Amino acid sequence: MKRRTVLLIVLLSLIDWCGAYAQVQVADTSIVQSLERVTGNARVRLFQDARLTDRLARRTGNIVLSGTSSRDQNYITVRGYRIQVFSDNNQRRSKDEAYQKASMIKDADPELSTYVTFTSPFWRLRVGDFRSFEEANLKLIELKNTFPQFREMRVVKDMIRLTRIVE
Repeated sequence: MKRRTVLLIVLLSLIDWCGAYAQVQVADTSIVQSLERVTGNARVRLFQDARLTDRLARRTGNIVLSGTSSRDQNYITVRGYRIQVFSDNNQRRSKDEAYQKASMIKDADPELSTYVTFTSPFWRLRVGDFRSFEEANLKLIELKNTFPQFREMRVVKDMIRLTRIVE
């Protein structure tokens, strides 16, 4: 009886810890995003010095050169952020839906890069190459206003491609 009680406590603690860890992974927000989030009838607008925005935008991860083809050598890969527009595992319609949404976004904003990927079993559409969370969040708000029917959009960490500047 005592062994069962101890085992039950350990299992419940493990489940509770896993749930808390999963919430930490999903709740990837900055103070700027949490202050700008609309909850109820109130809205907070932040006015900050441009130097602060520049300093936040400069914070990137390690730079890794990628690619062996001449096309890929024009880019560097760094840690950054993208907006995940779509993710689904329905094999019959997910691929078509991802490409359809990518086309809609390209029509609305031709400058925005779109990336449709398949990581078994999920088809995902991610857009943009943003160096900072705040930059990605501003574009996310813009996309939510343009495409209110895309309800699952969110900012995610990803390896992004930046154009290499040759000096």
